[in-house]
Amino acid sequence: MSIDFADTDETKEISYSDDGAGMTFQELNEKYLVIGRNRRTEPDAQISSKGREVIGKKGLGKLSVFGICDIIEVISIKNDLKNHFKMDINEIKNSRTNLYSPEIILFNQPTASTEKGTTILLKKIRRKSNFDLENISLSLSKKFLIFDKMTVSLTLNNANETVVTNELKFNDLKEQFRWKFPNIDFGEGYPYWKSVRGSIITTETPVKDTEMSGIYLTSRGKIVNTASFYGLRDNDQFHSYVTGYLEVDFIDNFDEDVISTDRHSLNWENDKTKELQQYIQSVIKKIGSDWRKKRSELKRSSIKEERSLDIEVWQNTLPTYERELSDKIINPILENANIDIEKSSEIIGNVIDKFENKTFKEYASKIADISKPEDIPALLKLMDDWKAIEAKQYRDLAYARIEVIKQFEEYINTNTKEVPTLHNFLKKFSWLLDPRILEFRDEVTYTKLLKETYPDDKLDIKDRRIDFLCSNALGEILYVIEIKRSNFKVDKDALEQAYEYGVFLKDKYASETGFSKVVCFVVGGEKSEEAIFRSKEKSYMSTGEVFVKTYRELLEQSKEYHREFIETYDKYK
Repeated sequence: MSIDFADTDETKEISYSDDGAGMTFQELNEKYLVIGRNRRTEPDAQISSKGREVIGKKGLGKLSVFGICDIIEVISIKNDLKNHFKMDINEIKNSRTNLYSPEIILFNQPTASTEKGTTILLKKIRRKSNFDLENISLSLSKKFLIFDKMTVSLTLNNANETVVTNELKFNDLKEQFRWKFPNIDFGEGYPYWKSVRGSIITTETPVKDTEMSGIYLTSRGKIVNTASFYGLRDNDQFHSYVTGYLEVDFIDNFDEDVISTDRHSLNWENDKTKELQQYIQSVIKKIGSDWRKKRSELKRSSIKEERSLDIEVWQNTLPTYERELSDKIINPILENANIDIEKSSEIIGNVIDKFENKTFKEYASKIADISKPEDIPALLKLMDDWKAIEAKQYRDLAYARIEVIKQFEEYINTNTKEVPTLHNFLKKFSWLLDPRILEFRDEVTYTKLLKETYPDDKLDIKDRRIDFLCSNALGEILYVIEIKRSNFKVDKDALEQAYEYGVFLKDKYASETGFSKVVCFVVGGEKSEEAIFRSKEKSYMSTGEVFVKTYRELLEQSKEYHREFIETYDKYK
């Protein structure tokens, strides 16, 4: 089947063509042109020539196209004879009798034996806007489930072909879970459960297309009830994430016609449709429950992957009463649809990180009283309140660091000796050197490093002592830090010594222990003004191998890192 939309400045027309059995002149006259003919009452007319059950029922669809155009032309070929007639809505309205005869253009004109099928032309279309094949194909996909049985292609001015598929309506939805029917898990007591076919899906994020929110019902490939939740309360979070189609062809065999004329809803006052409604309600409730469990498990897996933290394993390490407390806090977050996986991971991760804190566990007892997903906003409020408690702890830490910075400044101003005062001070407060430093080892010798790395080898090498050997958070950079007295002027020799340390470590140690880079720092009171020193410093700095820092620079660096804390401290002191 093909549908072409002619769209030019002068013309807007639609041409529909199929390769079906076609109609004779008599069939066109006695069947197609008869308004209100119910094909379902004719036993021999229930199945098409290609084996499909008929969709139409009330015989009114052929008139609906007059809602968009003034002229309809029908061309049909059957038994090698072509018939062609035209109907004009204005002529029908102006007819002075109750009879209207279409204009016959061709009557039983012989054609080639290979030709067959029907073409319908819609002319003088009253539409002003342009045709949008994407929207039209999407609309067709929502209204019919026949595109797995027949190929339907749309073109615009005989170009830009678009093929309509059943799955097209789901293309913009990020499917997360799917339940297929018939399904014995949803068969309890409903006599037609084996005849219910289709799929219900849930999405990663709420369904934005309001038309798609809910469950559609179709019969014989066409919608008989638009997306709905069939009497269930619509404030359930699950409802924002679910869509799907259930085929209920058996309703066409009910004694009473239960399909509305516009095919947008069923008559739910019928005893059999009430049974169907109850069945669909039970399906939605069960899927909603299953969906929450699946989302919960998915969040658990995501947190395990993203944070390398298994919630279940962590909970198993807790005493029973603490495990119950953690369940009461964590489960509502996992089950809540309005909190996505990323946010859930963040919240639960924060809970786990703080669970060793006695103050937090006492505070968490308030959170444990929240067990219903709809109460999550209150949970988040409590978590925000905890931030105030946590902020006090950070404030105390900031005060402590500010006092350290002030003490460091005093040491610099009084020309304190390198050993032991500055050495021990920097060892204790390594963040003064670089906030990224985590691992810290002091007074490390070449011999000790080599024995760690090459325990069975005899390596004859002059032993040297490194003040500090450190690494960063990722363990990819090895820092070598040489400290001098606070009045020491860093010169070419100190620079070369640091460089030699770096060469040794890169060659004999770093690659064997997994470090990809070695960076050396020399810390002293000031820098030499010699030209050769300045040249070498610039060269080593450009390669990222050796950097010279003064104590004054470290002090200013630390002050800058903690500027916000210091300003607040000075304000409230």
